[in-house]
Amino acid sequence: MAIDHITAEADLVRTALQQKYLDDAGEPVVRVDPDGNADLFVHEDGFDNPEGDIDQPDEGVDIRPERFVGSDLDLPADDDDLSEDELETLTERLGSELEAALAEEVDLNADREESENVVPVEYSTKGP
Repeated sequence: MAIDHITAEADLVRTALQQKYLDDAGEPVVRVDPDGNADLFVHEDGFDNPEGDIDQPDEGVDIRPERFVGSDLDLPADDDDLSEDELETLTERLGSELEAALAEEVDLNADREESENVVPVEYSTKGP
């Protein structure tokens, strides 16, 4: 079954971004199952494998959390070394500005070497 949409909680994207920038334990991604349901997954050894490829699940797709953020929210680069003040500001911005900046569409293949496959994203603010 091809993924034709993504269903995700806004808090899932927020949590993945917070872990990405504030936690050193692996690289968090949004894992989308074949039905389009999103969940948090952490690649403990990073998203890139030793061969230089991107690790992907057998079913579904892993997408970096920043792909779910539109251009309205400026995120730091992956290799930026943020100060305590910058981390605090980022945390505040993720809390107050993220929902308004969530992307309405995401390319399922943005982190894979395949042709573009853009699908709509439906966000909920409540847990299941």
